[in-house]
Amino acid sequence: MLNLNTGEAGTVEVHATQNRGHSAEELTEMALNKIILIGEDAPEPIRAQAEAYRDRLRNIILFYMRQSMLSERSTFRAELVEELRDTR
Repeated sequence: MLNLNTGEAGTVEVHATQNRGHSAEELTEMALNKIILIGEDAPEPIRAQAEAYRDRLRNIILFYMRQSMLSERSTFRAELVEELRDTR
């Protein structure tokens, strides 16, 4: 049974931009912050390994974020071209 008096929502983060969407780099950092957390008190060898892993993961996620954005643009362009053909 859910007890609403002791419920906890957790941490809420808001990432806003003005007059644009989020960049691939911004989205990558948001994803990394959800995927991996490196404790401030982690021993140095573990911290170094975790940071190296995070950097490698950043490159992978960023690559696919950019690919996704290009793919979305291609899809949007194809839909516009098809729409123009249908109106002629």
